[in-house]
Amino acid sequence: MINLSNIPRIVQKKRKRIGKGEGSNRGKNGGKGHKGQTKHGGKVPIWFEGGQKSLSRRSPKFKGFKARENYFRVTLPISVFNVFAENEIINLASLVEKGIITDSIKEVRVIKTGELDHKLTFDSSIYLTKGVKEMLNS
Repeated sequence: MINLSNIPRIVQKKRKRIGKGEGSNRGKNGGKGHKGQTKHGGKVPIWFEGGQKSLSRRSPKFKGFKARENYFRVTLPISVFNVFAENEIINLASLVEKGIITDSIKEVRVIKTGELDHKLTFDSSIYLTKGVKEMLNS
């Protein structure tokens, strides 16, 4: 049982006193070196590159407006649609239901990459490339 008479003594390391005279081994400049920005209490910003032109200023600037249309479009290979049953009608809602696309996607484009195991029916909201149309018709 621990009581006041037998508590173990906790020994902590004493911190070094900096800048308390030249005889203290850490006097004069206090371990900060000679004159300079960091010695005098200043901080150097993390993005500062020592006086050379910063990365943000020397990289090229792209002008103009970029529409966010591409965030709402997706291109899918024909092999993705093998998860659907034969002669099932495929539209945006059925793609979201199967987890192939998210509900923020507004346009789907199907390309002829891979093989299709069975016949499928695509809704008019899904864009089919020429190669995919030929594959479905044959």
